Amino acid sequence: MNKSIKIICVFAVMTIITVVSCTDLSETLYSEIESSKFYQTEKEIISALVPAYADLRVLCHLRGCGTMETFSTDEALLPTRGRHWYDGGNFQRFSEHTWTPEVVYINTAWTQQFQMVNRANMLIYQFSNLKNMDPDLKDAFTAELYCIRALGYYNLLNSFGNVPIVDRFDVPQGYQPSNNADFQQGRKDVFNFIENDLLNNIDKLSDKQNSSTYGRFNKWSAAALLTKLYINAQVWTGTPKWDEAITYADMIINSKIFSLEPNYFANFFAQNEGSKENILVVPFDEYRTGSGWGSNNTVFFYLCGQHHQGRKIFNVPHAATSGSCAIPSFYKSFDENDVRRNGWSVGPQYDMSTGQPILCTEESAPNPLVYTVDFENIYNPSDPSVYDHKNALEYQGARLVKYQIDYDGNGMSNDYAYIRYSDILLLKAEALIRKNNGVATQDAVDLVNLVRDRAFNKDASKHYTIATLTLDQLCKERGWEFYHEGFRCNDLVRFGKFVRGTWEFFDRSAESDNFNVYPIPQRQINANPSLKQNPGY
Repeated sequence: MNKSIKIICVFAVMTIITVVSCTDLSETLYSEIESSKFYQTEKEIISALVPAYADLRVLCHLRGCGTMETFSTDEALLPTRGRHWYDGGNFQRFSEHTWTPEVVYINTAWTQQFQMVNRANMLIYQFSNLKNMDPDLKDAFTAELYCIRALGYYNLLNSFGNVPIVDRFDVPQGYQPSNNADFQQGRKDVFNFIENDLLNNIDKLSDKQNSSTYGRFNKWSAAALLTKLYINAQVWTGTPKWDEAITYADMIINSKIFSLEPNYFANFFAQNEGSKENILVVPFDEYRTGSGWGSNNTVFFYLCGQHHQGRKIFNVPHAATSGSCAIPSFYKSFDENDVRRNGWSVGPQYDMSTGQPILCTEESAPNPLVYTVDFENIYNPSDPSVYDHKNALEYQGARLVKYQIDYDGNGMSNDYAYIRYSDILLLKAEALIRKNNGVATQDAVDLVNLVRDRAFNKDASKHYTIATLTLDQLCKERGWEFYHEGFRCNDLVRFGKFVRGTWEFFDRSAESDNFNVYPIPQRQINANPSLKQNPGY
């Protein structure tokens, strides 16, 4: 598979952005479109869909859902290092679970996901009013938009629980959400809304898994999202749906289209569009999806985590910001023979061009730059300072290298692997265990061992058995397999390990169960007082 579809899509984004920047997009303009001249071919419709798919780039955004799903968990943190990354204490609050409705990144996550919903609603409305559009194409592409809307609501449901359901773009003149008694729906209602969007449209989607559907919703990515929805049904609605999760996992497994990549890291290469494992991806390109943190978000995996001297370590033109790192206990939880641990960089760092050791540049200069797992002063063992999420030295913490770093100063071309086949295998195993009252079945063991085989080069001594594959162990396995893939908070909540988590560096023992969901952002309540805050905030 080549990158032709990615290049077409991102080029269309640039074209549309250029047109929008000099066009008055008032409602009158939409009513004046001559439908006989637009959206008649598949290529034209794909171009219209590009802005909706571009909204998916926020899924790996540093300041939004990515922070909430990652830096609040047992796998990673973004510590304050001297004058770097204090950011008003916001990232410290995620590590501590002391966030409030005023934290700006919680509001960012809300607005990002509702933008996804609103864009999908807008295009659904536009397509429905095009009289001369081929009906088969209209059905197929509108189905994709419903799935994009479902994905936005999936993340809103996961993060916030009770949220407004907005199912239309053509609201009546003078409509005010505060006048609508059903404006803010309960978590079960939002779950049902997502489920209906997916079930009503999955059969209208393409069953192709090739360059023509790359980075878009097809039948298999919709089935994957349904699997992830149903595995969370008990937490989100009070009613388990293990059989439904198994059904849609089996749809993907029995298709024989997907398989585990022999090399775990092939899923995260700079040219990872050939992966047979990635089911739903968000395409990025170093040139065509723009530069910087806001438009080319896979560059975050370099810019945020690596030391300021990262340009020498990886022979790239720009310095990084020495931010995020692994929580020590998470890195130590890996078996030393688990290849997945190699997605974290530890130890001395060297100049790629000269082979010479890299030196620290700040508090510890001019000592060698050595990424340490623990937060300790290796150059002054008698240092009485406490090093933690509020006070870290420049070299402390293992750094993420899971996504191949191939950065030319514009961005990175690694496509973001949002849902992988290994996720489906482990979710089916989880559903089988939970259906069996928390006791592993042989089918569940076999599924987890498929994933485990790759991590340990088919070393059978590392296999689970019915006796050793517990739910607690499966939660750990998911952490080792999916770190920095944007679902750890979701997993920990489902396994009952998010609130009162015992990982360093803060005592969360008095935490309330209410913190299993985030607060409704205060900015949103200020804009619409009819929004009701989640309990405990």
